[in-house]
Amino acid sequence: MNTKFFGASVTAAMLLTAAPALAATIMFDDFSQDQTVVSVAYPGATDSSTIAFTAPFGSGIGTRTLTVENVTNNGNAVSATTLEAQGGELSFSNNDRATGTGTLTYTSVGDISHGPNPYMLFRLGSLGFDHVANFTATATDTLGNVSSYFEVLVAGVDPKLYLSAFSGVADFNSIATLSFEIDSSNVFGVGAVDRVDGSITSIELSPVPLPASGLLLFGALGGAAAMRRRKARKAA
Repeated sequence: MNTKFFGASVTAAMLLTAAPALAATIMFDDFSQDQTVVSVAYPGATDSSTIAFTAPFGSGIGTRTLTVENVTNNGNAVSATTLEAQGGELSFSNNDRATGTGTLTYTSVGDISHGPNPYMLFRLGSLGFDHVANFTATATDTLGNVSSYFEVLVAGVDPKLYLSAFSGVADFNSIATLSFEIDSSNVFGVGAVDRVDGSITSIELSPVPLPASGLLLFGALGGAAAMRRRKARKAA
């Protein structure tokens, strides 16, 4: 056996064991199932829609519910607040002079905590995010314990939400209900904000670390392949 190659292989294996690699992020919802709710015409109008949804680590078939409330229309009789999943994007929108809330809720969610610093990733869509609004995330575990997170969204928002940023005692390995709310009706420090638009293409979970044994196996297979190529060249 080539000593230099063997030494390099051992070093690589030690590094892999010390710092396990991560797989790709885990798709939670790609919004491929279309769903639309619109709250129109008068303050306080609410609409909602619920469809079947299966979370990647859920305990069975759950639900995805979209709810909107048109809080104010400021004299515009046709102003509306819309929340919809269409064409692989989830979008929230207020018409001119409309303010309101949009809530996305999942049930039977299961485990959302993976890796050494678990997070949820919100990939921005074609609308991006163009204004300011309150954002609240709430997780309730199967025992009824609750954790929540709040921030004022602004343009250029960080698409990652780390679970360590939540306050509360919910067990993120066993989540019953997970909800996200965006609110333009009473933005903290600002007040009512109309014409808020934003969209995301997916919600993803942080990767699951690959086990050390799997990494070593990949390294061994790669080393064996390299040895076969070396022997083949010598034989030629």
